[in-house]
Amino acid sequence: MSTKVDPRVQRTKAMFQEALLALLEEKDYKKITVREISERSRLNRATFYLHYYDKEQLLEQLMDEALADLRKSVQVNDYEYKYDSDNPHPIFVRLFEKMIERNQFYQIMLAHEKVPYFIDSVKRIIETFVREGAQYMINDQHIFKVPMEISIAYITSAYLGVIIWWLKNDMPHTPTYMAKQLTTMSTVGPMVDNPYLR
Repeated sequence: MSTKVDPRVQRTKAMFQEALLALLEEKDYKKITVREISERSRLNRATFYLHYYDKEQLLEQLMDEALADLRKSVQVNDYEYKYDSDNPHPIFVRLFEKMIERNQFYQIMLAHEKVPYFIDSVKRIIETFVREGAQYMINDQHIFKVPMEISIAYITSAYLGVIIWWLKNDMPHTPTYMAKQLTTMSTVGPMVDNPYLR
């Protein structure tokens, strides 16, 4: 049985998280102090230390929550896995929707790389669902022309690159549009006609 979290505690933690994100938009993480986080949140340092040992624990909690949410959204479900190049894959749609839900967070953490090792965490999540998708193909007797590990590394980096491009350009397209582009590139490639078949 899960214990209920006091809404006041949740509100307080959210205020500290928002303060940290606001400060990250302005300066390097290493230069941010607990005093500044407390002042920005309009709470005192004593309250901060009631909930966190230091700013590292605050950042870690913020990242852990976002990553857990992202991980859950991109889980591969049997009923969703289809070979359909004409429609955006639901996993891609959810992935981009999560980025919009936490827009400020992902702009800071991915587009502006304020905490470089966070990108590696997102990359691992993407690699996991790419690997799961590859396993479905293997189970369906599809053979990789390029060794699977190289394919997974390539696809993972490509997906992450597109996501970062989208964030850096202020999300110019909807999640559905972006999901359709990733689906198309993943299935039939980016060209209308394959120039190598001429």
